[in-house]
Amino acid sequence: MYPVLFSWGRLHIYSYGLMVALALLGGLLWVGFLAKKRAIATFDQILDFAFFVIIGGLIMAKVVNVLYDFQTYLHNPAMIFSGFTGSFFGAVIGGVLVGVAYTKKTKIATWRLADVIALYIPLGHILGRFGCLLSGCCYGVESALPWALPCAVGDPSLRHPTQIYEMLANLIIFFILVTVDRRVQRGKSRLFDGFLFGLYVGLYCFARTIVEAFRDSQILAFGWLRTTQVFAFGIGLAVFVFLLIRLKKQARDECGASASLDR
Repeated sequence: MYPVLFSWGRLHIYSYGLMVALALLGGLLWVGFLAKKRAIATFDQILDFAFFVIIGGLIMAKVVNVLYDFQTYLHNPAMIFSGFTGSFFGAVIGGVLVGVAYTKKTKIATWRLADVIALYIPLGHILGRFGCLLSGCCYGVESALPWALPCAVGDPSLRHPTQIYEMLANLIIFFILVTVDRRVQRGKSRLFDGFLFGLYVGLYCFARTIVEAFRDSQILAFGWLRTTQVFAFGIGLAVFVFLLIRLKKQARDECGASASLDR
């Protein structure tokens, strides 16, 4: 059960739910404004897009969570319908699949919109992890380090505050993405549509690989490596290889076009 942040009569506001709601609202406003400013989509289209992406993300987040912790749900199937617990990677996968399908159907520039969304995701994720910190979930292993905190709900033990680690990682990723985006908008860099989204995915996967080393209650896959670490590192590596291949191809195409003009 998530901790109640505050109550208003019979209405209880839960810390994690509130942070997720704020993250979604912030994302809607951010993406809606930038998409309209860059002539990618109207605000009404972004509203419809957000609705379908959120539904797809929530469903896939739960599906991946059930597969990841199958034995728990097997013994208590009713847990599938309890709370908002789910896999972040599942939410991203579900959201991307539904988002791509929607943009193709409505003829919105899919990867231009994805780049705009990528700029906000780290900020939304920071709000989500702040909700985790308030709720006492997604905590780290016990530690005697000076910055260790009692960050697990109902447990006074000092632990790695992995919620804060991930918040800091997302903040760094945000500044990297904004810096790259500004160079593109000012014409100092030419990058293919979808590069920022791919850069976000790769950077986050590598950051998550590091943070997971300090997380508690994780399933080991290979020796000391956790399942999520293997999954995140594999995706991050594949994404960066893809980005490098695309950048090299873009450079070759630009050189070829330049040579043709010189003739």
